[in-house]
Amino acid sequence: MKRPKMKAKVVKISRDLPEWDIINLAAEMIAHGGIVAFPTDTTYGFGANIFCEPAIERLKKIKARRSNEPFVIIAPDTDWVGELAANLTVRHRQLVDAYWPGPLTIVFEASAAVPEYLVGREGTIALRVPGDTLTQSILRACGMPLAAPSANLKGREPATCAREVVRDFWDKIDLVLDGGSVESMTPSTIVAVRRHGLEILRSGRLVIGRARA
Repeated sequence: MKRPKMKAKVVKISRDLPEWDIINLAAEMIAHGGIVAFPTDTTYGFGANIFCEPAIERLKKIKARRSNEPFVIIAPDTDWVGELAANLTVRHRQLVDAYWPGPLTIVFEASAAVPEYLVGREGTIALRVPGDTLTQSILRACGMPLAAPSANLKGREPATCAREVVRDFWDKIDLVLDGGSVESMTPSTIVAVRRHGLEILRSGRLVIGRARA
């Protein structure tokens, strides 16, 4: 007899004044290896415990990622750069000071503290600090960074509302926080620091030349 597929629980939440019982529910699920979807400062995204390899492997399967394709990691504050990144340059620090919190993801050399299953082919991680209240509340309740790819099937645009997340992932994840529609389906901009300057790896919501310096 086949075990019935699970169905994600959907809970409405305020993005400006998140209810702490719901935040704690999400944090508890994530701590125990669950996958939660919620609106961020860019699109709807997933959150998974970076220190739980089964959760990360499950997320890779959901997102149809190869084992050497790591996820963007979101952190509650810039202190985590010193924990997760190695060999920081002056340019890295300038980017952090100028654009965080915000929709900029920066590629760093991974430190020894980063689990191997999160590290990219070049020994790197992609990290950002989001600025919205709901995402920050979840991160602080979890007390750690999260693997946080956008909530969409491969080849589709990122979800902009909970209904789209449920449509595609209702039997694959554990919890959907319904914070209403987000304004944009544009993900964060991803940059890498090279010897010759900045390389834009993914164009996104933040345009470096027009953003604050």
